[in-house]
Amino acid sequence: MKLFLCGVFVSLSGEPWAFRRTLPAILAVFFLCGCSKEEGKGPVQPPVPVVTAVAGIRTIPLEEAAIGTVEPLSSVQIKPKVGGEIIGVDFEDGAYVKTDEVLFRIDPSPYDVILKRAEANLAMAQSSASNAVDQAKRYTTLIDKGAASKEQFAQFLSTAAAQKAQLDARQADVDEARLATEWATVRSPIDGRAGAAIVKRGNIVQANAEVLAVVNQMKPIYVSFSVPEEDLAEVRSRMKGGSLAVEAIDAETAKSLGSGELSFIDNTVDRGSAMVNMKAQFPNDDEALWPGRFVDVKLTLGEEKDALVVPSAAVIEGQNGAQVFVVANGVANLRPVVVSRTYGPLSVIRSGLEAGETVVTSGQLRIVPGGKVAPKPGREEPSPQPGGSGQ
Repeated sequence: MKLFLCGVFVSLSGEPWAFRRTLPAILAVFFLCGCSKEEGKGPVQPPVPVVTAVAGIRTIPLEEAAIGTVEPLSSVQIKPKVGGEIIGVDFEDGAYVKTDEVLFRIDPSPYDVILKRAEANLAMAQSSASNAVDQAKRYTTLIDKGAASKEQFAQFLSTAAAQKAQLDARQADVDEARLATEWATVRSPIDGRAGAAIVKRGNIVQANAEVLAVVNQMKPIYVSFSVPEEDLAEVRSRMKGGSLAVEAIDAETAKSLGSGELSFIDNTVDRGSAMVNMKAQFPNDDEALWPGRFVDVKLTLGEEKDALVVPSAAVIEGQNGAQVFVVANGVANLRPVVVSRTYGPLSVIRSGLEAGETVVTSGQLRIVPGGKVAPKPGREEPSPQPGGSGQ
């Protein structure tokens, strides 16, 4: 190109009017050459705007998350101990009942008659037994004076013993009849919440057959859940240091339904699921926990001090595992990390990062590894500060 331009200037040096005629062509050549050089370089990419956070140190609770089921501490099926006609239902469906509160009344008339008959038989047996004892005492005196034979004395002693046994049998009949009369009034054996009356007034029931109602103990109450068998040793070890707190959370609203304590660990591991069943006991004074309800469970084992954390939004799951974009001097580089667990919106980093390093929490899809970025503040920033100890 340079040779061509020199030739033009030399050839036109003696003809000014010719130079003026070829000047537009010369400028066009310069313009085309400049454009081709710029196209070779390509467009300059601006820095990608991103939101960042700083990896920091915090004290993070050690927690086990699970799905639990609310279970009553005690559930009683109310069954009649005697048969007969239901003449009264003395509670409202769903009412809270107390121990010994009357729930149902069975017609006691047949049992009153049986009781009276048994009491009459008892009176006759008492009379017979008393007479036999008197006869035995009289013959004891006669034997001492030599006026009666030993065979007669033995006979009266045997008769007295038989009458005494008969008396005991009649007394047992009276006790049995009295129990039946008492059982005609069906009472609650526990404090709890009653369900609907299954059998209504006027129905005939048989002893120990129909379920009249179900009463569930609500205060306190259990929440049953399972944890992986590999965590069993950690849970048992932590329990030696004191009771472990358990929180029940509404799965939809994330609202806490109450706090309790771990009270039971099953003695076997389920072979099918490799899980261990556990139960926590809750006071449940407000009855927020209802039998049969599913809840999220959070078992707190302790605290992990000096945990390195970043917002979970910074962690990208790739083919090779977890990764984060680390920003230094305006350049973002992709780095593999090991995440031990998550706590709320934070991820606890076991390795791959150091406290104080800056990571990208939003805008990762537009970043080319090694490309320039323009950090900007956002709601995901600020992050935990290095050296911090608060939660």
